Amino acid sequence: MLKKTRAIRPDDFELFAQIPEIACIARDDQSRVIWHTPLFYRWPGVMLSDDQIMGTTVEEVIPGAAAQERIKINNRVMETGIFESHYQLSADRRILCSIFPLDTEAFGHKGVFVVLKESPYKIESINLSEIPVISTPNLDRLSALSGRELEVLHFVASGMTTHEIAERICRADKTIEHHVNSIHGKLGTHSRAQLVRFASERGIQSFSDEEWASIVQGARLVRKSGSRAKSEIEIKATAKTEVESG
Repeated sequence: MLKKTRAIRPDDFELFAQIPEIACIARDDQSRVIWHTPLFYRWPGVMLSDDQIMGTTVEEVIPGAAAQERIKINNRVMETGIFESHYQLSADRRILCSIFPLDTEAFGHKGVFVVLKESPYKIESINLSEIPVISTPNLDRLSALSGRELEVLHFVASGMTTHEIAERICRADKTIEHHVNSIHGKLGTHSRAQLVRFASERGIQSFSDEEWASIVQGARLVRKSGSRAKSEIEIKATAKTEVESG
């Protein structure tokens, strides 16, 4: 049975800030950033500068449906006080995300403390294998790919041949070759080896077929739901430029 986690206090921030290769961010009960490690604003896919991040909400930096799924998880952690972890595809990379509740008395409000770490490879562990994968991705370069191309990319990353992929999705070999060529054009790769390397460096092959199918469906949902993120980021960037040019 899951037990409540010791909530994060302000004096814990400095401890986490010293841990290499992780990005941490604290959000209040309105999803606004109240603190983050220096690494966070250099995190893949984060398009805001250090001073622009403070006060931003999840919905301002992550596409619609993806933001809503993350907010739902954050709210659950705040309400239950129970730590949660999941894998997600963020900025095209496989990320292990761990979420802790903030100490309400210490901060004067509820909130969450999120720890992000790139996790491109599966770790063979009974406990880690039980960590779920959330379906809605936050795509970067992969946003240019269609749902079918995302599906094919995962099969290529998993080492399947053109014929094996064709048999798996009941298409002709030439159709798969067309998809692969289209992926090359969109990602800037020029060979299957380059494509496999691109995918493996981002941990795409470490998602199971079922997990990736859920992510592909989630990507479709994100596209349909629209996003405030791009416009919000552009507004903040424009405002910053105007102030600096003053």
